[in-house]
Amino acid sequence: MQNKKTIMAIASLMVLLFHLWINLTNSHIEMFLKHICVIGVDLFFFVSAYAIAKGKTIGYRDFVTNRFNKVYLKFIAFAIIGALYFNWSITKFIKVILGVELFTRGGGSFLWFIPGIMLVYLLLPLYKSVDNRYPKIMPFIAIMVYLIGSIVISSYTNYDAIFILTNRIPIILMGYYSAKYDVISYLKKSNLRYYTIAILLTIFGLIISYNTYIRHFNILWFKEIFYILYIPLIIGLILLLDKIKVNKVINIVGSITLELYALQMLFGFRIANQIFKLIDIKFISNILTMIILILMALVINKIFNIPQKLKGED
Repeated sequence: MQNKKTIMAIASLMVLLFHLWINLTNSHIEMFLKHICVIGVDLFFFVSAYAIAKGKTIGYRDFVTNRFNKVYLKFIAFAIIGALYFNWSITKFIKVILGVELFTRGGGSFLWFIPGIMLVYLLLPLYKSVDNRYPKIMPFIAIMVYLIGSIVISSYTNYDAIFILTNRIPIILMGYYSAKYDVISYLKKSNLRYYTIAILLTIFGLIISYNTYIRHFNILWFKEIFYILYIPLIIGLILLLDKIKVNKVINIVGSITLELYALQMLFGFRIANQIFKLIDIKFISNILTMIILILMALVINKIFNIPQKLKGED
């Protein structure tokens, strides 16, 4: 994967569109395109798993500490802002920062993606160490555990909220094994092969995803299966996006993805509503909302980086 930051930047903008885009029309196509931006989250999971598989071997404790400092400390900071802004109770605040709400409320929990990706950082390196010892059987064990666990949760429990994370396990595994077996590098040896597969997966994925969307496809014994059905589109987009070279704009957006995600969930809806009330032109309101949130994210990112700069000066 040559242009990881490109994928991260586009994924971040897709999540922003999913949450805050005001529809310009009532067409099924526009509503579908907004809905399908949910896969921005899957792009992040794929890239994270890919990076872990490709990463240099470092101590597990050092890796987790690094991720905690760079990711979870920011989450705690945003949780403090959320507690003050939304007037949370102490109990709710503790549940949020410990990730308990992720299991009980799923996508309704505060910034659910960050505790979710932190779980990936905690568990995938352990999986990697076992997979390195037993490479032939671990993929099958992982798939069987995932399938059986999903069916059990769907059929016998009320913990459906967790599917927003667990149904991303297949794309996480694809990211991991794509890196381990250099699948993307192999495809890039032939541009014809690469683009043929990328375009076919994207087109096929769009068709499957659109039909899943308009038919509200679901099955009782495997809930929220649509996350799985979106995988061809996700892989196709990853292959296409990896061909877009990083430029200044992509570099900026790709470096503020966490801040942008947090700010849109904290203040995005209010900002979008206020701008639309002021301007009353949907398209311009959408663009201004995105610009304002990106600028805010840049400022917050600079603030977060102050301690690191001071430490570097010392």
